[in-house]
This record gives sequence, C-alpha cells and structure tokens, in this order.
Amino acid sequence: MGEDDNGLGQTGSAARFLQSLRVTVASDKMLADPGAATTTLRSRIGFGFGDFGISIGWNITNTFVLFYYTDAVGLPNAVAGTIIMAAMIWDGITDPVIGVLASWTRTRWGRYRPYMLFGCVPLALSLSLMFYRPDLEGTELIVFVAATHLLFRTCYTVVAIPYHSLIARLTKNADERSSLVVWRLLFAAISGALVAGLTLDLSKALGDGDLAVGFGRTAMIYAAISVVAILVCFAVTRESESLADSEEPLPSIGHIIEMLSKNSAFWLLFAIIFIGGSGATIGGKSGLYFLKYNLGSESLFGLFAGGYALTIALAVPFWGWVAKRRGKKFVLLSAFSISITVNGALFLLAHSSPALVVPLMVFGAVGTGAVYLSISAAMPDTVEFGEWKTGVRAEGVIYGLMAFAQKVSLGVAVGILGIGLDLVGYRANEVQTPEAEEGLRYLVSLVPMAFYIVCLLLARRFDLDQDRHAEIVQAIAANKRIADESLTGKS
Repeated sequence: MGEDDNGLGQTGSAARFLQSLRVTVASDKMLADPGAATTTLRSRIGFGFGDFGISIGWNITNTFVLFYYTDAVGLPNAVAGTIIMAAMIWDGITDPVIGVLASWTRTRWGRYRPYMLFGCVPLALSLSLMFYRPDLEGTELIVFVAATHLLFRTCYTVVAIPYHSLIARLTKNADERSSLVVWRLLFAAISGALVAGLTLDLSKALGDGDLAVGFGRTAMIYAAISVVAILVCFAVTRESESLADSEEPLPSIGHIIEMLSKNSAFWLLFAIIFIGGSGATIGGKSGLYFLKYNLGSESLFGLFAGGYALTIALAVPFWGWVAKRRGKKFVLLSAFSISITVNGALFLLAHSSPALVVPLMVFGAVGTGAVYLSISAAMPDTVEFGEWKTGVRAEGVIYGLMAFAQKVSLGVAVGILGIGLDLVGYRANEVQTPEAEEGLRYLVSLVPMAFYIVCLLLARRFDLDQDRHAEIVQAIAANKRIADESLTGKS
C-alpha cells in the first residue's frame, strides 16, 4: 500500500492502530490529548498578547526603518538598503539555529518560555538602540547602524521563534490551536494597525523638530510595552509535557534532518508560505506605486493600510469559527480563491475611480486573514506529523524554518519587484508613461494572482485535517503512556 499525497498513509501495525482509533476520535476529538486538550480564555488572551509585544518591534522595523535610515539618520539609499538586505541574510542563518537550540532546551519553565522571560529585555533594549541616532558620521555611523540592526534582528529571533513554537506545547488539540491562533493574529493585527497609524505622527510630536529623536523616543515607548506584553504571556501560559517528553534524549542534527525529510506535510506548508508570501509582498509593495501613479491617490495609502489591517483583525475570528466547522484546508482553499478573485477584479477595474478600487483592495484582506489563520493553525500540527513518522519532536526547528521561508520570500519578492519596475519603465517621482502605468497594473494584480494560483493547487494536496491529526496524536500519546509506565515502573 502506498502513501497518499502528504505521505500520511501508513502500512503495518501503525495503520492498524490508527484504524482502531477512528471511532473514538470521531466521537470525541477533545480526547486527542487528555492532558492538554483545552486552554482557558485567560491563557488564550495571554498567548495572543505576547504576539502584540513581539510584533510591535517587527512592525515598526518592517514599516519605518528604511524611512528612518534615509530621512532621519541621513544614510544614502543604497547603504540603508544594503544594511537591511544583509540583516535578512543574517536572519536566514539565525532562524534555524535558534530553532534547533530551542528544541534542545530543557528547564523548569519549559522549553520555549525561558527565551521569552530572559529575552524580552534584550529585545527591548536592542529596539531602542536601533532607533537611536548617535553623534557619529560617515563610516562610524554606518557601522553603528548596521551593528544595532543586526543586534535587534538577533534578539527578535531569540524571542520570536520560541514564542511561535510554544503553541505546539500548549495543546495538541487542533481546534484549540485554531482558537489560540485567532487571539494571536488578532493582537498582531492590532499591533500592526497601531504602529502604522501612530508611529510617524508620534515621532514628529515627540521629536520637537528632530525626527531622529522622535523615532528614538517612540521606539522606547514601544520597547516598554513589548516587555510588559511578553512577560504577561510568560506568566499565564504553561507548557504541557509528559514524563516521557521530559526524559526523552535531545534530538541530534541527524535525527532532525531525518524528521524534516519525512515531514511532507510541513514542506507543503513551507512551499505555500514561500510562494504565497512572495506574491503578497509583490502585490502589497506595488500597491503604493499603483495608488500614487495609476490612481493619483497617494494620500489614500494610510487609509488603505489602516483599513487593510482592521479588516484582517475582523476576518481572523470569523475564519477561526469556520475552521472549527469546516476544517483548516477549507479555510486555506477559500483564502486563495478570494485572493485570486480580488486580484482578477483589480486587473479589470484598475482604471476605475479610487472610490471603487481602494475598497476592493481592502477586501483582499479577508483572504489574507484566512491565509494567516489556516497556516498558523496548521503549522503546529506538522510537529506531531513529523513525530509520528520518525519519533522526533522539534517544534523550534519547524518554526525556525517557517520564519526562514517568510523572510526569504520577502527578499525574493522585493528583488522581483525591483526588476519588474525596471522592466515596465518606472521612473521615481515622474509622470509615468502609459506603458509604465500598465506595467504597474500587472504588478499589483496579475503577477501576485499567478503566485496565488500555484498556492491554491498546493493547498488542494494538504490533507492533515482535524480527524487525521487527532488520530496521529492518539497514536503518539499511546506510545508515550507505555514509555511513562516503563519509566515509573508500572506494568
């Protein structure tokens, strides 16, 4: 008997054991992990609040750091861009490394929470340093900016990768994970909306005419909020671990590689993250050019960005409700179907008035919210899939590679967009030719739509649904009960 599309088929005793569990799982999914089946509202909110604290630093960096470097610090455009690109390469190295280290960690606070406890203050300090403008010039200033940027990226990785891995230790129940993801994404969307809407005006107000000083003071406020939010998350969450879990040997690099090589469910999501993230970045970043030159409405970008973030915040709870009733695969397919439809409509209506086009672009956030929810809720399930296939559990590695895919897709997309702008004949701050405007129309609509079509085809192959995942968790739990009894001397 062969395996199915995701490698979920099994032969021999494992398959017979899983088959014997089908009736039990179908009647009561919440028995998937009796020790960690449910989470309280307090822990869900606390877990989500942690992402508010972590995202606030990422959002100000992702949205404003290039502007801060060029317009407040005074770095040349090429230098500022090179520093950011080097930091992305650095991320590609540190994300998997921190993932492995976190998977090897064993403490009385758990595997992942200690990184939040001891990493939140260095993260806050590094954020403040990154937006501090010292009394330096020339090469010394460039070295300082590069060093503080890399420091922040490193501190961010040390906290963010274990935080995202934590969900796989809070519960093994697929529906409970969807609820946790709803709260996490809701707080992340709130963080994004606040940073996008407040940062520039707050920096101008706090700077007393000096934008660099204003950004520095704003970053200090965000850093303080970050510490509080992350500590609250640490305080209200608890990692669930069996005796067998605590006694299991640390996975070697070879075992981790073996687990990854057989974890086809993870690699399918990895491909969707990389391809879908590239398409979304191209569409999102070309949106500003489209609004400015095609629609003549650059002033609407703030309204568009705020409306987009708010729509995601409203859409995520809805998609969480849908996921519990129809499954994560249904949400994922719906996400890319909506995105394809919106981008196709945008291409056809691109010459219409901003009053029609901008709301259409904002509506695309409904699909984006569905992608965020389904991917974030399905990713921890691949941890158990890999453990079931090989006996190796390494959440940190899974989430380290997920972050790697997200960041590499961002770099690839920016490169594609830069090449695309050159190919269509775009010229900054000039009246664009009809050919250039037509090229921007393609970049904001059909190009990302092509990426989404590929993702839709990949999503059709994802079959790790709630029932299948619950069966796998039951099989793992049964093996661990045997191991626990052996460790405690029970027959």
